[in-house]
Formats: sequence, C-alpha cells, structure tokens
Amino acid sequence: MLGHALLGLQKGIMIVCSIVVAVGISIAAVLRYVFRTDLYGSEEIIVIFAYWLYFAGGAFGAYERSHITADVVSVYVKNPRLKAALACFSSLCTFGLSTLFAWWGWRMFAWGLEKGGATPVWRIPLVIPQSAIFFGLVLMSVYFAGNVLEDGKVLAAAWRKDPEHLRGAGE
Repeated sequence: MLGHALLGLQKGIMIVCSIVVAVGISIAAVLRYVFRTDLYGSEEIIVIFAYWLYFAGGAFGAYERSHITADVVSVYVKNPRLKAALACFSSLCTFGLSTLFAWWGWRMFAWGLEKGGATPVWRIPLVIPQSAIFFGLVLMSVYFAGNVLEDGKVLAAAWRKDPEHLRGAGE
C-alpha cells in the first residue's frame, strides 16, 4: 500500500514538475523574444522543479529498471548461472554506488541546512533543490536494494537449476 502511494506521489511530482518546467521556459522565452523583456529570477524557480523532476524521474527509472545501463556482457553470456551471477553483481554494484551517492546527498543536504544559503533574486533556500537530490538518491537506493534481492533470488534459483525462476535472469 505504501509502495503504491509512493509511486503515485512520484508520478504526481513528475507530472507537475514537467508542466511547470515546460510552461516556465515557454513563458520566459515568449517574454524575452516576443516582448523583449525578462522575468528576472524565473530560472531560480524553474531549476527547483527541474531538480525534483530529474531525481523523481531517476528514482522512477530505478523502480521500473528502465534506467540506463552499460550491460554489454550479459548479451554475449549464454550460461544462465553466469548470467544470473553477473546480473546480481551488477545490481549489487549499482546499489552500493547509489547508497554512496545518497550518503553524499545527505551530507550536502545537512550542510545546506546548517549553513543556509538562498537564491539571489527570490531568496529561496538552497536546501529545497538539495532535498530533491537527497530524497531521489535515497529512493533509488531503496529500489536498487529491491533489485539486488530479486536478482539474488534468480541467482539462487539458477544454482538450484529451478527453470521456473530463471526467466528473470539478467532482465
């Protein structure tokens, strides 16, 4: 239940942020090139929504397993056990790196809370876009942990030679 609510929240964030970014850039372009004026500080607001869009989208890609990978080896490997082992190792590395990045994101977010800082025009606290980085990376780590568990089950099934569980190997 919580997982579905979280995914719904992510989708909502992505939709709202996509609309705000597209409309914001369009308005700024029309004002600049048609009316020869500028909406000073609009980029400060647009960037916040862009950060939330980017990191919510990254987390959603991690959930769907549609994130970009450089998994060329699994294309050439035909042995199901080796393929499952490589997928599990890849998932474990991805989880480890995303956890490290989430830690760095936390440190940046905590530093921002401690030191303050705001945008020049609207004085928007910098922790708002920094929070998108941190929360997005935490969600990615959670989803990548789930991928490690799934790939671990596939690997265990491969070693048991259970053909029913081998369908997900390397996906």
